[in-house]
Amino acid sequence: LNTNALRGEAAAYDLNSAPNQLLEALRFFEMPVPDKNKPAFSWGSQPACQMEMFARYIETVAREARKLCIMEPRCVHVRAPCYILGDLHGNFQDLIAFEKALWRIGPSLSPANFVFLGDFVDRGAHSVEVMTYLLAQKVMSPHKMVLLRGNHETRLQNSYHGYNPCFQQSCHMLFGETTGAQVWEAINNVFDVLPLAAIVDHSIFCVHGGIPSPAY
Repeated sequence: LNTNALRGEAAAYDLNSAPNQLLEALRFFEMPVPDKNKPAFSWGSQPACQMEMFARYIETVAREARKLCIMEPRCVHVRAPCYILGDLHGNFQDLIAFEKALWRIGPSLSPANFVFLGDFVDRGAHSVEVMTYLLAQKVMSPHKMVLLRGNHETRLQNSYHGYNPCFQQSCHMLFGETTGAQVWEAINNVFDVLPLAAIVDHSIFCVHGGIPSPAY
């Protein structure tokens, strides 16, 4: 295990670590708070300083995730048992449904590994929350969570406003233009180094978009 992976796995047991603080914030996001008129899957009315701190935590965890991902091969070998999960596209509700069904007590305590096939962002309303969750879990369980790069994990795609919202718009809406741009760039820096494929037990090939024609 490399030093970054060991540090990340230790963070899983430190409730004050940046990844755990982000997951705690996402629990608040997920749950309704009736006495504050906050519906489920909403941040409600948070002070600007609170959202600024949230953004800085995301940037910190993104830097750690980048260090881990840049050490991975472009094609990652994974052992079964393994769950292979497809495009999330900013759908945080589906991600939490997967969590409750597949790794309820956390990936590090699950006997399985998890491969995500890319296209984490754009189209859905909660691209920032999806990436916050996945990066936090990647840092805490680096050998359990495999994040592959899809075609939306590029700046050109995830800044295209036709997706309504694109990932860039989601960052700006949540954090404002300046801080949002910083969060967007920090997460795209992770996208830049994600592996492109995984092979499960030397027999199951996993990739986002299939194998292109030789003409391309």
